[in-house]
Amino acid sequence: MTSDPSPQERIAAARQLYAVLKEYLDRPIWTPVEGALILSGIHPPKGENGIPAEGTGLDGRQFASAANDRFHSAFRIMDQWQLRCEDDTENGDATPTELSPYAFIAWCQDMSIETDWMRFFFEVADGSSRSDRPDLIPPAVAEYAARSAETIGAIQAALIGGASGGPPATAPALAKAEPVSRRGPIPIPENREHVSTEELAAILAVEPQTIRKRYSETGTYHGIKPTKLPSRRLLWPVEAIRELLGQA
Repeated sequence: MTSDPSPQERIAAARQLYAVLKEYLDRPIWTPVEGALILSGIHPPKGENGIPAEGTGLDGRQFASAANDRFHSAFRIMDQWQLRCEDDTENGDATPTELSPYAFIAWCQDMSIETDWMRFFFEVADGSSRSDRPDLIPPAVAEYAARSAETIGAIQAALIGGASGGPPATAPALAKAEPVSRRGPIPIPENREHVSTEELAAILAVEPQTIRKRYSETGTYHGIKPTKLPSRRLLWPVEAIRELLGQA
């Protein structure tokens, strides 16, 4: 029987898990396979072109096979990506082979893809966007790490070498937890004229249902008027979003 982790172990685990998430979010690009694995809570093996048969979780857990929820999530994301590839081929478009982390997350939201680990990345992005406290560790990340503190050694090993295939991440100082939105704001996607309702919700750090409710009542969301497609899907103009946020 193992004893409960000490406060020091909880703090160390929170720091290390935060460092893992931030290192991946700060990378310039993800491949679709990397994105599918990362957002499912799995370290992508270096040079892997498909979902592996085993792996290491972002929290240090070892998976001897793909018969678990995390790998099933990664497979589901790749199934959706394959459908996109087929649609792009039919339309004569080139499917990107690399995307920024934020662009890949935005695509997942556009496809209504959700995973348990996406929430942690939203919260890390939210904290990183704060110029006053960029190293704030979100409460949800700290809470999850505390529950998984027994894997602290595995997290450290993943950070140092190996499973991520990248350089060691620098663990930030643990800051006092503050209440944060469950949906952290993400930057407005570059080179896009419109975003989906889910993307708009992520940009504004609100729930998609909040936007849909106000739209049903007023026909706009804080003055932003969307284009309604025949499929009933709403597309929101990026320029109007920038104006609302004072970024025009």
